[in-house]
Amino acid sequence: MIHSFSCKNFYSFGEETTLNFVVNNNVPENNGYFMTPSGIRLSKVETVIGPNASGKTNLLKILPFLKWLIIDSFNAKPEDPIVVKSFAFGEAKNEPTYLSVVFEIDEKVYTYEFVITKEKILNEELKLTSFVKEKKSTKKIFSRNWNEKENRYDFDGENFELPKGFENLLRTNASVIGTAARLNHAESKVIAKYWGQIETNVVEAGWIGDHLLPNSIVQLGEAFNFFSENSVLKTEAEKLLCRFDLGLSGFEIKKEKKENGFSLNVQATHLFNGQKQYLPVQYESSGTKQLFVLLKSILVALEKGSIAVIDEFDVNLHPEMVIALYDLFVQPETNPKNAQLFMSTHSHILLSKLDKYQIILVEKNENGISEAWRLDEVSDVRSDENYYSKYLAGTYGAVPKI
Repeated sequence: MIHSFSCKNFYSFGEETTLNFVVNNNVPENNGYFMTPSGIRLSKVETVIGPNASGKTNLLKILPFLKWLIIDSFNAKPEDPIVVKSFAFGEAKNEPTYLSVVFEIDEKVYTYEFVITKEKILNEELKLTSFVKEKKSTKKIFSRNWNEKENRYDFDGENFELPKGFENLLRTNASVIGTAARLNHAESKVIAKYWGQIETNVVEAGWIGDHLLPNSIVQLGEAFNFFSENSVLKTEAEKLLCRFDLGLSGFEIKKEKKENGFSLNVQATHLFNGQKQYLPVQYESSGTKQLFVLLKSILVALEKGSIAVIDEFDVNLHPEMVIALYDLFVQPETNPKNAQLFMSTHSHILLSKLDKYQIILVEKNENGISEAWRLDEVSDVRSDENYYSKYLAGTYGAVPKI
């Protein structure tokens, strides 16, 4: 479960910015929130709203980037740069990036912090917070700090019990967790497994389904391949698709052997005069194809109780369909493991379903620096307000200035 995360000097976010899933006791009692095993109350959904080019996608990049940094950076070559961009203008472009995340696994609440440049990880620290009889205590698990004078790391890991040979593998562009997990270090493997379950459609360049990117077709193919190997989730996806598309009754995915491997033959199933008819998937609507991709991430997150990070959640979808997908995370029947959803949208009607603790507003200031705030941080915003109408009226900011 994600509690919160922060960034500074990360893409368009120059100043320190924190996004919080944690809520206090003033929050209404409803299915949009849940209590973690450690006793912390979290929101199931956080929704990012703001004008085009305000920085919404950059805010959603933080968790996918941390996923890469924590578990996949070890797969990079030793000479490869870290794929991160600091704020592009002024002195900040030569300054390091700060990232931090608080997450919970089996009642253990971890705080993981990084200070990085494109060249190396300068600082990395993992802390563990325990709650015993309403008392909170925090201890450092490990830390490493780059010693410029001696051209090496000062490492403190006596609470982590790392295996022999670890220091020989540790590199400047790979995380401690990602490295230790390759050596079957038990706690590192648990943390790596958690971060490996994060579902997202966000890559370094932005939303992977962007029609200006060649990845949108690839993403659709990956979704079909996933469903061809996961019959239970395929059945769930078909049920939802049939709810949203009255002409659709399912889809068939066949793997056909080729000389250089396999290809997928995907046919959508329609009912006509009570008989099944088949239509190549390329003739389905953009909304139906978008749902194929979206449901892969959503259903996996719901099954595992992880988090889905979805940019442009509403693209090609009717607003009522967006609300139906949002409800999958809110209702206990469809989300028994308390999976979380972190998304951006321009479907502002969704504001009528959200509490002020679930709305993140983003805009850029006069210097092009993105700023983000949760709506409950704005003074005099009541819990019974009509957030939809007030946002459209510009009361909260983060609306286009046209």
